[in-house]
Amino acid sequence: GSVFLAFGVVLFFAPNRIATGGTPGMAILLHYVVALPIGVLMIAINLPLLLVGWKVLGRSFTIRTIGAILLTSVLIDLFAKILKLQALSNNTLLATLYGSIAVGMGVGLVLRGNASAGGSTIIARIVSSRSHLKPGQVIFGIDLLIVLATAVVFRSIEPALWSLIGIYVPTKCLDTILTG
Repeated sequence: GSVFLAFGVVLFFAPNRIATGGTPGMAILLHYVVALPIGVLMIAINLPLLLVGWKVLGRSFTIRTIGAILLTSVLIDLFAKILKLQALSNNTLLATLYGSIAVGMGVGLVLRGNASAGGSTIIARIVSSRSHLKPGQVIFGIDLLIVLATAVVFRSIEPALWSLIGIYVPTKCLDTILTG
């Protein structure tokens, strides 16, 4: 799952300035603002969330989630910085669709392994355990903020519209993997 997620980010989303949902999307946007590697940013975003969420998530789930986050982050930076893999397509439509499929498959496989790719999933579990909000509502809200931030970071509505597709399509792939 981590390999698919890393491929989606490195080969499709990041080089085409498209954000996906959750931590990878936040890290892609921050990468263009502060010029740090995406994998490093993913760890920086997830670390405080894991520390706060340890009690809510449970030990076993948290340990598997830490493994998935570390593996995904290392693979993203390995593919981008060391192997210097280039975008498979600079066509925005193709990059959005294939990146979305890769990310959706990756997150679906990670979730099937009873772990999380971090970010919005952790926040959603924490918030839903302490409020009336459902995890899906929290994730939707976070992803909506990422779409809005995409428009601000890239100073155009078009990357935000592509990012909206980059959030919707993985959800459908994820549903297919988890429920058939």
